[in-house]
Amino acid sequence: MRRLFILLFTVVCLTALSKNLVYLDEKGQMMTYADVVISSPSGEFVSIEIIDKMLKGVVISQSLRQEETIMILPSGAIVSLSHKTSRATVEFGNEFDNALLIRDGVVYINSELLSVITRASIFSGTNSLVLYSQPLRIKKIDNQVDSIKILLDRKVLPDFITYWWTGSGSLAITLRPAMVDPLLDYDEVSISSGRDFVRLIFDKPWGDIEYEIDGLYVVFRSKSGLGRMVQIETASSYSLSLYESYVDGRRFSMSYLEMNPEKLVFSVELAYNGIAALEKASDIFNRRKPEIMINGGYFDQNQNLPIGLLIRDGEVLGLPSLGRPALYVTDKGRVYVSRMDIIYLAEIGGRTVQITGVNSPYRGEVVLYTDEYRNTLPEFDDFQYLVIENSGRVVSKGYVSFVKQGTNVLVLSPSAVQKSGNISVGNTVKFKLINSYGENLVSAVEGGPMIIHDGVPVSDYERNYYSSSLIDVRAPRTLVGIKKTGEIVFIVIDGYQQSSYGLSMKEMIEFFKDKGFDSLMCLDGGKSSIMMVEGKVVNTPSSGIPSLPVVIMGTRK
Repeated sequence: MRRLFILLFTVVCLTALSKNLVYLDEKGQMMTYADVVISSPSGEFVSIEIIDKMLKGVVISQSLRQEETIMILPSGAIVSLSHKTSRATVEFGNEFDNALLIRDGVVYINSELLSVITRASIFSGTNSLVLYSQPLRIKKIDNQVDSIKILLDRKVLPDFITYWWTGSGSLAITLRPAMVDPLLDYDEVSISSGRDFVRLIFDKPWGDIEYEIDGLYVVFRSKSGLGRMVQIETASSYSLSLYESYVDGRRFSMSYLEMNPEKLVFSVELAYNGIAALEKASDIFNRRKPEIMINGGYFDQNQNLPIGLLIRDGEVLGLPSLGRPALYVTDKGRVYVSRMDIIYLAEIGGRTVQITGVNSPYRGEVVLYTDEYRNTLPEFDDFQYLVIENSGRVVSKGYVSFVKQGTNVLVLSPSAVQKSGNISVGNTVKFKLINSYGENLVSAVEGGPMIIHDGVPVSDYERNYYSSSLIDVRAPRTLVGIKKTGEIVFIVIDGYQQSSYGLSMKEMIEFFKDKGFDSLMCLDGGKSSIMMVEGKVVNTPSSGIPSLPVVIMGTRK
């Protein structure tokens, strides 16, 4: 019984889908008839009851036993429709199978047969079946920087219009049924036509578009937005949207994650809980199980060492490089995306020296190595090596090749030793971090370039901090930003793919300048770019899931 019900339900659904009929007569008049078209697996069928309204002079009648419907057309031609065989016979013996459908006592005629006997063309749109004697005529095209106006010889319906972006990023608009007026004058548009359709190709650097029908005009405009949304997922703490968009005619795909900072805690995680290691991003996610995760900042691919400022759980693991910006998280949950002066000090026996490097393989005045550092410590002649317990007590002096767990190693140059004075085993070392914001920082990851600062696109001066090979090429990008309304946003733009070219710094500025950001900054990009939400990779990494030294996580409070 249940199977029979499902079968009947399926049959009814397949034959009950209705559309409107739009008829364009030879004089250009448009008539619309609501819900008179039935769609079925065998075709589309039009109620015979409205045909006499469409065609003046047509005569429709049924046999006494209602086994046949007869139509006498204005031309005098006779059409016989058999209710038993669903076959139509047109004058002079032409026959058509699958010619009719009967529902609730109403006869519906096959739309293709209707097209033949009325000598009108036909096409099926999303909401309407269109029967026309004369196609639309394109009279004028006004192609402006921020709009396209197409003048037609009569009013048009949305079903007559389709548009999309080509693989090269051009805007393609198809009008059907349509033809080009022989006197049409057009500029900067490519026109092609086929059987009752016209396709217009425009070179428009628009991220997204919208259109309206205004009388005899169809007007397309650039739409201010992030692009065409192809997927959305929402939760109490975030909203994830996937977009397709264009910049300078180039297509790109974007994963856009907008988060409520009141409901998430942002933190930093290291590969295998250490410095100078790489771990597959999905493995880090599975190990820590946050709600969201993106890749962190840049790193030295020769030694897998993070570049620039890095703070995890309040511990400084790397110092700023070259004055670049960073993502900062305070102990009160405030998030900044900006530049900040950072000074790291070591207080030893009443004297204070400035630490010039943390976990760096390079020679420096004062360099600190934490127990997260996995590489062999560099050995420099005449430098003093202090092994310091986490309590701050100096437990030994002299070179050590590795940092033991629960200790730090402070390396001082000869000039730094002169500043710090004689240091003995048993002395206490205190570390102090000072920043220009006066905040207590618990997490930080350096990135760059800045794209938006204080709601305004950055100037060309920002280019001074980066090589041309980093900012002038189209590449995958990972960005972090803060909206003017306070939301934190993670963004990953796919690249190195035919379906998504990636963006350059100039293109990022152009695209994001009016998207409501107070601040916006790049993190590492290229093959490192990845976003994971609830255990799933939501973007399309160019070389599969990357292995990374540092990630940024968001966990529900």
